[in-house]
Amino acid sequence: MPFIEVKLYEQRLAEPSAASRLITALTDAAVSVLGENARAHTWVVLTPVPSKLWGISGASEPAPEDDHDGA
Repeated sequence: MPFIEVKLYEQRLAEPSAASRLITALTDAAVSVLGENARAHTWVVLTPVPSKLWGISGASEPAPEDDHDGA
């Protein structure tokens, strides 16, 4: 059973359809590699993280609205 876990800034899921579109896209990606039989067994978990709790290399990460590379 494929298990896909994604942690991302909570603001990335602010749009009402963002979570469902991301879950669908990740499931479709797994199916494209593993075959259609994997669809029914693919789990996707999205974990929103407040930007104030996100850090890289020992420093707080800027909020997504300050991030211009679209990540």
